[in-house]
Amino acid sequence: MDGRIWFEIDPGGRFALDDYGCRFLAELRRAALGWDPLGVIAFDSWALALAGPSVLAVLTVPEADPFGLQLRLANKEFGGYWGDDCAIWEDYTPSAPGYINVQDAAAAPEQMAQRAADWITMQLSRPLLLEEHRSSALGLRRRTWVFADTGERLPCCRSCRKPRFPGDGPRRGQTLVAQVRDVAPSSAW
Repeated sequence: MDGRIWFEIDPGGRFALDDYGCRFLAELRRAALGWDPLGVIAFDSWALALAGPSVLAVLTVPEADPFGLQLRLANKEFGGYWGDDCAIWEDYTPSAPGYINVQDAAAAPEQMAQRAADWITMQLSRPLLLEEHRSSALGLRRRTWVFADTGERLPCCRSCRKPRFPGDGPRRGQTLVAQVRDVAPSSAW
């Protein structure tokens, strides 16, 4: 994988991508060409064919690496959520603004890809904050992603490499919030 193709298939996968998945990714790649102004490039994405048949597509938000968007496509349905690479589909809550779940037996894979692309565009236009709390007793730090537009909170998983909090961070018993991703210029929040 060299990062020149949007959602390049990981060659180390055990499964072959079926026709439905190939068509979905082809349309998603076409839509992705307009995401440069939103701060992501092809290198920030990858995909993996899964059993089922299905496909997992991941788009990392560079300022918040490893935090990003994940899509999972199965025949006639897909879901998407914000998360990090090691927490795939953990705590999935389809009703929250940072999630999408589409089931449409009549939809062509190109239509599903367009819905996914529209959702990704909307998500990349949301302002993202990183909150860090430091306990007063032991001084342990806990980081949480917060969307400034809705207040929705998504914790970073325990085993991922935590993003560095800008500056000195909070003192014991204190909580600080830092802007990670500002509102995209084209959005109207």
